[in-house]
Amino acid sequence: METAEQLRELGEKLGSELPASADAVAKLLEQAAEGLHVIEQSPGSSVMRTIQPCLNAVAREELLKHQDEDVKVLLATCFCEITRITAPEAPYSDDVLRTIFHLIVGTFSGLIDVHSHSYVRRVAILETVARYRACVVMLDLECNDLITDMFRTFLQIASDNHDANIAKSMQTIMAHIIDESEDIHESLLHVLLSALGRRKTGISFSARKLARSVIEHSAGKLEPYIKKFLTSSLAGDNSSSNGHIDHHEVIFDVYQCAPKVLKVVVPYITGELLADQAEMRSKSVDFLGELFSLPGVPILESFKPLFIEFLKRLTDRVVEIRVSMIEHLKECLLSNHSRPEAPEITKALCDRLLDYEENVRKQVVAALCDVACHSFGAVPVETIKLVADRVRDKSISVKCYTMERLADIYRLYCLKGSDSSTNSSDFEWIPGKILRCLYDKDFRPESIESILSGSLFPPEFPTKERVQHWVTAVAHFDKVEMKALEQILLQKQRLQQEMLKYIGLRETRQEDAPDVQKRIVACFRSMSRLFSDATKAEENLNMLHQLNDANIWKIFTSLLDCSTTFNKAWSIRVDLLKKLGEEHALHDFVSTLSMRCSYLLVNKEYAKEILSEASEQKSAGNSKLISSCMNLLTAISSFFPSLLSGLEEDIIELLKEDNELLKEGIAHVLSKAGGNIREQLASSSSVALLLERLCLEGTRRQAKYSVHALAAITKDDGLMALSVLYKRLVDLLEEKKVHLPSILQSLGCIAQIAMPIFETRGEEIINFITKKILECSDDMVEVSADKSEWGDSSYSCLLKIYGIKTLVKSCLPCKDAQADSGLEKLMGILKNILTYGDISPDMISSASDKAHLRLAAAKSVLRLSRQWDHKVPVDVFYLTLRISQDDFPQMRKLFLSKVHQYIKERVLDAKYACAFLLGVDDYRAPQYEEFKHNLIEVAQICQQVKMRQLSVQADVNSLTAYPEYIISYLVHVLAHDPSCPTVEEYEDVNAFGPIYWRLHLLLSTLLGEEGSQYSVPGMKKESFMTTISIFRSIKCSEDVVDVNKTKTLHAICDLGILIAKRLCQDEINISENQTVPLPAQLYVPVKDQDESSVEGDGKMWLGCENVLTHFEALMTANTAEVESPEGKMLIDETDEFGNEIPLGKIVQILKSRGAKKAGRKQNAASSSVNAGKDDDVLGLVREINLDNEENSGELVKSKTNKQQMDTKESTEKSVDFSTPKRKRSVSKSRPHPAKDNDEILVNSVNTEKTNNSLESKLKKEKSRAESTETDLIASPASTKTPASKGKKSAKKSHAEVLHSSAKSADESTMGAAELGSQNGSFRRQKPRLASGLAKCSTVDSSSTDLVGHKIKVWWPLDKKFYEGFVKSYNSAKKLHTVLYDDGEVEELNMTKEKWRMIESNGSPMKQKKDHPGTIQGRAHDMRTTSSRKAPPNQHKSAKRPSPLTTRGKPKGLPESKRRKTAGGNKAVEVSNAGSDSSSSLAHSDHDEDVKSDGHKEKEVAVSSAQKKRTVKESKVELKEEKPDGNSLSSKEESDDETLSVWKKRTSQAT
Repeated sequence: METAEQLRELGEKLGSELPASADAVAKLLEQAAEGLHVIEQSPGSSVMRTIQPCLNAVAREELLKHQDEDVKVLLATCFCEITRITAPEAPYSDDVLRTIFHLIVGTFSGLIDVHSHSYVRRVAILETVARYRACVVMLDLECNDLITDMFRTFLQIASDNHDANIAKSMQTIMAHIIDESEDIHESLLHVLLSALGRRKTGISFSARKLARSVIEHSAGKLEPYIKKFLTSSLAGDNSSSNGHIDHHEVIFDVYQCAPKVLKVVVPYITGELLADQAEMRSKSVDFLGELFSLPGVPILESFKPLFIEFLKRLTDRVVEIRVSMIEHLKECLLSNHSRPEAPEITKALCDRLLDYEENVRKQVVAALCDVACHSFGAVPVETIKLVADRVRDKSISVKCYTMERLADIYRLYCLKGSDSSTNSSDFEWIPGKILRCLYDKDFRPESIESILSGSLFPPEFPTKERVQHWVTAVAHFDKVEMKALEQILLQKQRLQQEMLKYIGLRETRQEDAPDVQKRIVACFRSMSRLFSDATKAEENLNMLHQLNDANIWKIFTSLLDCSTTFNKAWSIRVDLLKKLGEEHALHDFVSTLSMRCSYLLVNKEYAKEILSEASEQKSAGNSKLISSCMNLLTAISSFFPSLLSGLEEDIIELLKEDNELLKEGIAHVLSKAGGNIREQLASSSSVALLLERLCLEGTRRQAKYSVHALAAITKDDGLMALSVLYKRLVDLLEEKKVHLPSILQSLGCIAQIAMPIFETRGEEIINFITKKILECSDDMVEVSADKSEWGDSSYSCLLKIYGIKTLVKSCLPCKDAQADSGLEKLMGILKNILTYGDISPDMISSASDKAHLRLAAAKSVLRLSRQWDHKVPVDVFYLTLRISQDDFPQMRKLFLSKVHQYIKERVLDAKYACAFLLGVDDYRAPQYEEFKHNLIEVAQICQQVKMRQLSVQADVNSLTAYPEYIISYLVHVLAHDPSCPTVEEYEDVNAFGPIYWRLHLLLSTLLGEEGSQYSVPGMKKESFMTTISIFRSIKCSEDVVDVNKTKTLHAICDLGILIAKRLCQDEINISENQTVPLPAQLYVPVKDQDESSVEGDGKMWLGCENVLTHFEALMTANTAEVESPEGKMLIDETDEFGNEIPLGKIVQILKSRGAKKAGRKQNAASSSVNAGKDDDVLGLVREINLDNEENSGELVKSKTNKQQMDTKESTEKSVDFSTPKRKRSVSKSRPHPAKDNDEILVNSVNTEKTNNSLESKLKKEKSRAESTETDLIASPASTKTPASKGKKSAKKSHAEVLHSSAKSADESTMGAAELGSQNGSFRRQKPRLASGLAKCSTVDSSSTDLVGHKIKVWWPLDKKFYEGFVKSYNSAKKLHTVLYDDGEVEELNMTKEKWRMIESNGSPMKQKKDHPGTIQGRAHDMRTTSSRKAPPNQHKSAKRPSPLTTRGKPKGLPESKRRKTAGGNKAVEVSNAGSDSSSSLAHSDHDEDVKSDGHKEKEVAVSSAQKKRTVKESKVELKEEKPDGNSLSSKEESDDETLSVWKKRTSQAT
């Protein structure tokens, strides 16, 4: 009560006149605040009456308008206390309360200064307002602007310096207001949302956090308002209230606090991702990338479609967007690699590893490797393997970067090797992958060695663990990777040797002496060749030579010492680089040189640990790692045998172990390093005994290595030890209880190492092998004689193979090799085995054993050819090559792989590459591409040898090193192949198919674009000239082996010259003609033979252009069959987006296909001029409409008119030249995704093959009409089909057609050509002329008045007339026979054609009258004389074959004609859809053959491909068969199918 009285007194003081001093007022208010603070909430009525004066006094207008800040704070404090005391009743009127709340809210801005003396009171005010919900009164008072200001003030003053209770109070006040509000005012929402955003200036993170907390707490109330704001903003409402708020930033923060609110924005953001503007897509990608990579924030289900669209931006057409996507996805994985979307993200990134942009591929590699290194195991091993494939990228920077990142991953894997989550061998394939890069020309060997030495393992990594990882990695090596490691060690060995030699010269103190200077220069040159840039390396070495710092050379000497440990070598190398300085010009070179000179990659510590690891793995029984230890130790001992010095006892202990792998490996190591540790091993006599035992009782490998080891560890190169062993081995041959395979192996090795020892009892050994092994025929062999499948050979067969190998080794001594009679005897044995499968034809053995023996003999010939190539007889050479044609595919594969291996190692002559060609008899053979790749490698190897010989200006005849020199052997091989027919007796062109394909494969490898590796300008021309010279030189020679094969050789050369000219059409002009020396064992030059006669009269029919055209047609037909399989539509009616393809585009596609099939050279200038007129869509639409309206009739194919032979060629034979015909296939319907029941046409192209002999075909030919022109040899009449003879001339545009029709009705469009339908012939109706087009008048042709006259006939799709001569008229059939100027013969019903008479001066005659001729019966009435029986007066008693002509257009003739559709190759139309594939209407047509140089080729007769039927049979078929779409032949032209699709679309459109 005392406090109430004090408050009453204070109220009286404040109610009177206020003190003038603000401090005095503040003191009174402070006392009032303290007193009010003591009063409890809702006191009694007496207390309220007592304090009422105080309550009234503090609400005086003078106090409320006081300007002092302390007074305001104290007043606010008092009002807060009064509000607390009187709650829930309002102490004042609404107007006063509004003023009071303005005062309270005004005090909140001072909270920003935490050091203010009034800060505590302000905090108390805030907490009181929050605790007692006083802010809610502001809603009742409708203080909306004040509330907005309060929110704005909170967001402005929020700071990290505030205590948590302050932020909590602010959040409570804001949440209370939002929750209690009936409606959220727009300004309040904008204030709240304006605080959101990562890049918002003027807003602290605490304010952003406060806003997010409020939204999260009141999400339910704010959701509709936020949705409305976002949809308005995303829809483009840029009002003043929305303009300053970035909706992306709002979404970003709301996604973290109230993600369910954002479901409505998904379609809008998706639209931004798919926008046409790259800037908008880029902004959206950045936003979503940061959104999805938020740590701890999962992707909502409603955002999954948006995430899928986001991933699709990895394929955006803008490179920068794709790069940005990769970075964002990397952040997604780094934030949470175990998120559910991680596999999907990883897969999407892997797909971009094949991006066409270099930077994108590199970024993907970086992203995946960063994730793998950040969280080991986050990226699957299979994904890392996909990344590793980028070491074969076409970009050098991507390759190198990938290799560096793989090394990072492997180093991390080694450091975390003890982690249980990592499999012990998950990444052990990485060293092998890096080693493979050695064979990539873009990688420098020094960079690969640098990575292997310093990047795979941390410098402090223990040696034992290094060795364990190396052993495990080598266990994963294949032959290529092991070979690469050996190559690295070999280059390291050579560089160390040259460096030691140079340092030795430098230490002589006679550097200026001329002799020493020359030797130093030689050392530098040798060392520089071991670097990728030899010139630059030599310059750096000369600069290094000028350094006089003795410490540098001492460091190099220590690095070259094999006893230097790894840690010491690493430290002194670091000291060397520090001494030199990073700014020194030689810093990088010295870094590389010191790395390669040192023993950082391999050292003595490694060798010792490898032996220890082998012993441990032997105890563990891990044979794979034992073998790996031995392989690694063998590689080290091969190049650095001094590293094994001091480890002799460990080596001997392992040799004594009862483990076959260890015995074999240690024997191999001793054979390599035995010479260096010979003295240390001399004290131990047990080594020799152990090795001798292995020679007698071990495996063949153990025996081989043991013989070489004995020779290495003894002082006299093993002569003493080997002579004792040799005597013991020979004595044991006759004993039964011996291991004969090992003994034979040991004898062969002794023969190679010490031939004098072998010769002492060599005859005895050879006789034993021949009599007791090769000629052995026991009961066991007879029992196994029925074995016909490839499999393991019998023991007897194995012994024979081992015996052959021993004989071969006896002829291949390591030193002082001399040919003797033993080589000739061995060649005889090998010849018999290659011929009979055994040493004699009387031997009984199974087919499998014979195959194994033939393979062993062939391999023996290959080995002998490495040293005695000139001693291998020609017949043995041919028998060896024919192994590639053996019936056993396993045998062929093994033989060819050995040939490929030897040629790649450059130890075998490239002529053996003919084996690849003999293994191919058709370009469709399954091994075609593989053999082509092998031939390309052979050509590259020969080219390198050739360039090396040219660079050193070798005096030897370098022509044999040319890859083209293989041709001289191949021609001879082909001529002597048993399957090769005699060119004079057998003229079926199909029989020479294998010869053509083999020649074509080799020549396309040497001259073609795919196989040519000629980067030097003019190299291809040189190769072409060399090829032609070889062929011509062969034509000037005779066969040494069999002179009767000479003409076949010449014919093959003619065909080869033709193929070469076709492959190099730009090099046709051959002015120089040089003779090339040929292999003397195959060819002998013909004396006094003129080469011009060889090129002229000596040319065989096989070199005719038509033969080449025949095989090209085969390839084209079969290629079309492969490219257009059944069920694949020719032209889709919709594009990839489901939109219909425009008709103009279809026309372009159609014409491009026609041009491809045409295969004829067109004038480039004319084609470019006419390019703009080729797409006359309206003209073609008009023609097709006319054709659709014509009366339907059966399509009758014109039959080929057989050509007459000239009297000079009447005695020549015809060549069976059956060009495959291609007919129309049945269209098959299948639903299209964008159409309902649209018929999609498919292309099924099959090829008819006829193998009838020449005699049988001549008997079946019909009588031919004799030509009335004695000097003219007419080419066979072409069947007029939808396929044109060539590309058409420039077509008139629609406007030009209308203009020309207005000028003259005679030159108007003649109507559409007839198109063959897939389901039968089109139904024809009476044609209607298009507007503006008039019919072409015709002359009355109902009689024989036209015979002998010159006319020109209209071809619709070519849109031009072709001139011809009317030869005769058949009144019964009302058909005129027209001979065109280009040689084609055609029978026409002139009443149904558009034609004109030509006067003698060449101008068209004036038309006498119009004739109602139409085009409807064009195809139906065409006939050729070859398909009918000729009139009796035209029959001849002797049938003469018609000359062979090419399918191409003769030189000098007008542009080729086209009746129906565009197409390159002439097809034959069947009379209707149901015609049989073997119908008499199926004939091929040919044009006149002309040589490329302008001279006519020798014409060869063509025999019919099928048996012909009579005209009656054909007519019966035409009448009986109905146009059933399912009975069409499967060989129709694909061009017509395409036109059918286009025609259907055009009909619908018009």
